[in-house]
Amino acid sequence: MAELDVERFFKRLGKLHSNFLKNNSTVWNGADCLLLHRGPLNDDDPYQKSGLLHQWLCGYELPDTIILLRKDGNMWVLATKKKCDFLKPAADAVPQKSPIRSITFLLRSKDDANAKNYDILWKELSDARINGDKRKIGAFVKEREGNKEGGGLLGPWEKKLSEMIESDPSDLVDISAGVAYSMIVKDPDELDLMKKASVLANKVMKHGYVKRMEEIIDREETITHETLASYVEEIIEDPSKISLKVSKDDVQSCYYPIVQSGGAYDIRVSAQSTSVNLSPDVIMISLGARFCNYCSNISRTFLVDAPKKVSDTYKILLEMQDACLAAMTPGNPLKAVYKAAVRYLQEHGHEHLVERLPKNLGFASGLDFRESSMLLTPKNMSVFKQGMVFCLSVGFQDLELSEADRSAVNDKSPIKKLSSFALLVSDMVAITADNPDVMTKMGKDLTDVSYNINEEGEGSEDDDEDDGDDDESVEAPDAPKGDEKYARSLANQRGGVRQSSRLAKDAAAMQDAQEGVAERERRQIKLMERRNEERLRELARANRKKGDDDNKDQAEELEAYKRTRDYPDNILPNQVKVDMANQCVFLPIYGNPIPFHISTIKNVVMPEGDSATLLRINFYTAGMAVGKDAPANMVKLVQKYAPYASFIRELTFRSLDGHNLTQAFRQISELRKRVRTKELQQQEEADLVEQEKLVRTKNERVPRLADVTMRPVFAGRKTQGNLEAHSNGMRFISTRQEIVDVMYSNIKYAIYQPCENEIMVLIHFHLKNPIMIGKKKHNDVQFYTEIVDSSQAVDNSRRSMYDPDEMDDEQRERQMRKKLNQAFKDFCKKVDAVAKKNGYELEFDIPYRDLGFTGNPHKEMVTIMPTLNCLVNLTETPFFVVDLVDVDHVHFERVTYMSKAFDMVLVNKDFNKEPWRVDMIPNGDKDSIQDWLTDMEITYTEGPMNLNWKQIIATVRADDRFYMNTEEDSVTEKEAGWEFLRMFGRDDDDEGDEEDDDSAFSQEQEEDAEEEESEEEDFDSDVDDEDEDDFDGDEDLEEEGLDWDEMEEKAAEEDRQKRRLGDVDPDEGRKSSNKKPRNGGRRR
Repeated sequence: MAELDVERFFKRLGKLHSNFLKNNSTVWNGADCLLLHRGPLNDDDPYQKSGLLHQWLCGYELPDTIILLRKDGNMWVLATKKKCDFLKPAADAVPQKSPIRSITFLLRSKDDANAKNYDILWKELSDARINGDKRKIGAFVKEREGNKEGGGLLGPWEKKLSEMIESDPSDLVDISAGVAYSMIVKDPDELDLMKKASVLANKVMKHGYVKRMEEIIDREETITHETLASYVEEIIEDPSKISLKVSKDDVQSCYYPIVQSGGAYDIRVSAQSTSVNLSPDVIMISLGARFCNYCSNISRTFLVDAPKKVSDTYKILLEMQDACLAAMTPGNPLKAVYKAAVRYLQEHGHEHLVERLPKNLGFASGLDFRESSMLLTPKNMSVFKQGMVFCLSVGFQDLELSEADRSAVNDKSPIKKLSSFALLVSDMVAITADNPDVMTKMGKDLTDVSYNINEEGEGSEDDDEDDGDDDESVEAPDAPKGDEKYARSLANQRGGVRQSSRLAKDAAAMQDAQEGVAERERRQIKLMERRNEERLRELARANRKKGDDDNKDQAEELEAYKRTRDYPDNILPNQVKVDMANQCVFLPIYGNPIPFHISTIKNVVMPEGDSATLLRINFYTAGMAVGKDAPANMVKLVQKYAPYASFIRELTFRSLDGHNLTQAFRQISELRKRVRTKELQQQEEADLVEQEKLVRTKNERVPRLADVTMRPVFAGRKTQGNLEAHSNGMRFISTRQEIVDVMYSNIKYAIYQPCENEIMVLIHFHLKNPIMIGKKKHNDVQFYTEIVDSSQAVDNSRRSMYDPDEMDDEQRERQMRKKLNQAFKDFCKKVDAVAKKNGYELEFDIPYRDLGFTGNPHKEMVTIMPTLNCLVNLTETPFFVVDLVDVDHVHFERVTYMSKAFDMVLVNKDFNKEPWRVDMIPNGDKDSIQDWLTDMEITYTEGPMNLNWKQIIATVRADDRFYMNTEEDSVTEKEAGWEFLRMFGRDDDDEGDEEDDDSAFSQEQEEDAEEEESEEEDFDSDVDDEDEDDFDGDEDLEEEGLDWDEMEEKAAEEDRQKRRLGDVDPDEGRKSSNKKPRNGGRRR
């Protein structure tokens, strides 16, 4: 049976009444009393204000119920007995401090057709008149006609109310805006429901619509917009179709989903899906989902084979959305959002897009999908408040797409036919005290919504047809009709030689592999160009956000005493004294005690003297290496004053009485140790972020994983204990009562690795911000259980393969592995459920074993596996976790025909950090790694030697035009970004195509050519270095025919490459510059 939440009822009713009194003359139109009745249910209009108000107050709709609320806080309810009983707990528990004084119930009476009840209500309405003025009765004016036609209690009441108003002059005023204004700021419970509704819409879009759309495009299916919209609506009504455990009773669609493509677009919320077939060009989708009657909305535009103009305009749209989000802060008027969009377009040279903006950029949402009085228009003076939720909907409509804009698009692509297009992106945004919270998290970057399905050249189809004709023209002599097998065997005979089917398969496989490599190289060249553009924009945004960060790097002046009278009292003129409190050392110079801050002292020693005690103090000075232990501030001070200041390098003191100097030596050493320890601690805690407190789950069962081991450990001890999942995070409690809390909001990636070939099953958390474990900060926390103890002793005696004891051990190990894998898997599912229940996004990744490879990241050969977002090794310590988002480029070193292994360097986007390295990767894994990197849209290059990355990164960090393809004069062309590391560049790619066309050697001729080449290489290897260098130089001049100007330009280019590559042996640099063509290493 339904029950009324009394506390929530009075809280929200009091909020409504207070707003009614405070803003009576504005949004409430000066009403003296409020009629909050609800007419009959109307499924055609689920957003009637009266129904939404009842849901907000009571949690349920109360149809055919009359509610009267006066300014003095007295309330009357006319309804059936069942509804009065539902509200009766509120009448019996009116809070003392509530503005609501009393609740009076009038039971529906069939004897007199409620005439007496109506008279009572009208009398209370009459008493609401103030100072004899004309009475103003507040009601939902637009719903009155429907109430009259519905009959029941409200039909006769509406007719009587009209008659009474005519006889006793009164005015009916609309209170819809006042009710909406009272409900517009959400409480925490409402925000939680809004977030869940947004997550539902996000999941339906990501796992429902996008997956189906990709299937349609891949399979080239024919489907109408209406059919696809119906499919999406069915998922919203039944989320179990995408494996969401949500009750059907709690969800429904806000509106019929809107799918548009093919050039006919309408970005208004009132648009409709048509019966036209879906076209894979610019596809627009909008869907809305309700969870517990709270609404959410999300819109995305997907680009298939998009021309450059469409992609560039979409990037502008995203940047404009960021500008709009920045304006959505408490205190700003709603019109600031529209003005921010216009200002961004005007300041960035996109004025022509201003007229393509819609009339509004969104609306407030909640129980009502679209609150008409809270639109993001250029004139709305309402103010943003914390707790409001808006649908921010930005877009451009009726954008022209000329023939020139479509010229680069493949003729097969449907976008070739578009003459106009539109773009739309909508997200749910909650107004918070700081930055607005975007609750629909689905990716909307260009890489998330772009698809390229017609990248191949136009001539490929013709080539295939020609090949088919050639095959058909080969006729088998004397082949009987219908005997295809015999015909093929005769056709394979060339000049009396029968070709092997195995060799034919090997040749076909090799050809496929070569085509795959060529296709990968082409994709890498395009990817390099796009990544260079993206990095330029990222660096530009980073520079804009940097602000006053440079001031933090300035040196801090040392000041221990402001004046001499602040010196300690025990200071003597000719003695060395240490002030431990102020971290200073007083040294006598010409009889005067001079204070030196402890951070200026590099070291202190006591040399052995003859009869006297010596104390030598060395200071940090310019022109000498300061060392790794030097305080960071002292290094800055030395650099600051080095150009013009004089430094004291060392001071030596001699005394016949060694007591004072010995004591000073000990105190200085101790003080330096304390200061160094404190500085190291500050550096450790510098980037720590204060974590929220753990909210422990109460009154329900807590997911628990017992007897797990944590890494890293506390103080060098193996740390075992239990892991529990609570409302906002997880807590690990060791057997020694040591506690580590891991908050859901601080988890960047969660990884579950089952035990297959390892000795442990584990879950691993890669954190956004480091946490302190013991005395050190860590970005990675892991919990595992060993299947077999790694330190288990192996019996030296030989055992038979049929030994029953060994077979039992293996069986127990298999059962244990299966049991623990299932336990960890179930725990991950429970943690995921708890996190989602409390509004957190937490998904566990499982490493892809098929893509794993062996390598050496930390002086030990381990198995490295990729996950969805990382490249990891989690079984050995230290952990190897590389976030792919932070990888700028990957370079393969020692890639030669002779080596059996190569090295991989992953360059960090932050050039202040060292690149990651993985050494000794087997050559057989290179192609699969490069395919994976290409699929992940990460650029790579390869070379034959190890590079000096410290010098390369320093050069790149100092080059402001590194990702640009021109020098500082903006005219001279250069290789952009990491292209200078490419072993085979664009020219090689073009030459390779020509060589493929010109090659007409038979298999025997190629083998002879390779044998001759190997003989020539053996001969050339016997030539001395001097002759070889001369020969190579002459050969270059003869083959290329360079004049002096071209030779100088080539030499300058090689010098620039050498400077980027770092310290390289001149002979190796010269040899590597003589690149071999790709056709098997042959020279022509």
